[in-house]
Amino acid sequence: MNKRRTAYDLTKTAMMLALALVLSILEAWLLPKGIIPVPGFKLGLANIALLVTLYSVGRKEALLVAVLRSLLLLAFGGNIVGFVFSLLGGICAWATMCVVVDLPKVSIFGTSIAGAATHGIGQIIAALLLTRTFFVLLYLPYLILLGSAAGALVAFLTIPVVKALDHIGNEMIQ
Repeated sequence: MNKRRTAYDLTKTAMMLALALVLSILEAWLLPKGIIPVPGFKLGLANIALLVTLYSVGRKEALLVAVLRSLLLLAFGGNIVGFVFSLLGGICAWATMCVVVDLPKVSIFGTSIAGAATHGIGQIIAALLLTRTFFVLLYLPYLILLGSAAGALVAFLTIPVVKALDHIGNEMIQ
C-alpha cells in the first residue's frame, strides 16, 4: 500500500538527517581516540537516526538518511576512503535492517544489532575493494563482535526517541 507522505514525515526525515550528521561529527571529534582498541572502529551513534527513521517514517527515507549522511560528511571535509567505508557499511546495515524489522518477535535491539553487524561486513567489502587483499577478512570477526555490542547500545538509545516521536505524532493527528 502506498503511504502518502506528510509534511510531518518529511520534517522527521530532515531532522533525522541533521541528527545523523551531528552525531557523526561529535563521535569523530569528541570521543577520545583509542577508547576502543580496534583501529577505525566507531560506536555508530548516527545509526540512532537511521533506526528512528526506519521505525517512524519508512524504508526509503531511512536509505535517504544513510546515503545523504555519507555524502554530506564527504562534502563537509571528509575523504573519499571514509566515504566509501561509510556508504557501503550504511547500505549493508540499511538492507539488513529492512529485512529484519518485519520478522516476528524481533525487537529494535535485534534490528539494530543485525544492522551493526552487517555494517562491518560492508566495511570489509570496502576494504577488499580498496586494498585488493584478503588479509582484511581477518578483521571481520572483531567488527561483527564489537559492532553487535555497539548495535545494542544504539538500540537502547533509540527506543526513547522513537517513543517520543510517536507520542508527538499522535498528539499532532488529534
